[in-house]
Amino acid sequence: MYETEKEVAAKAEKMLESALRQKTSGFQNHVNRDNNEVSLKDATAKASVKKYGLKRNNNQVFYMRSLAIKMARHGFVQHFGVDGIRDGGTRVRTKPNNITYGFKSHVMKMKAQPFINSAIENSGVVDFVMENVTKIRSEELLFEVKKILEN
Repeated sequence: MYETEKEVAAKAEKMLESALRQKTSGFQNHVNRDNNEVSLKDATAKASVKKYGLKRNNNQVFYMRSLAIKMARHGFVQHFGVDGIRDGGTRVRTKPNNITYGFKSHVMKMKAQPFINSAIENSGVVDFVMENVTKIRSEELLFEVKKILEN
């Protein structure tokens, strides 16, 4: 069905991105979030594909190396949770009036909500990539062995 790993990578990106968007669509928007700030609902998937060989020599091959999730940092914090001490510091508030205030360091505990793992499982991307990449690479290996035996 898929002839190159580049095609498999593109399909895997779409599958994982769709599952991530489905999982994050139910999340509430942050109350204080500006329109230009990144939302968890904008999570994407990016496949890394390495090119070997030259097109002019007719030996150009693409190999899928990885599939990564790209999202705002707070998405990973929400997924893994936090159990640590938050540093103290100062904040500046401008509404309703300007005021600067300090706060002490304090314990911060946030329960992990593993939505990324469930999105990966629901997408079926792991099985899809394993099946198709294995098929493509095994055909390539058989072709190389045949070529060696013929010489």
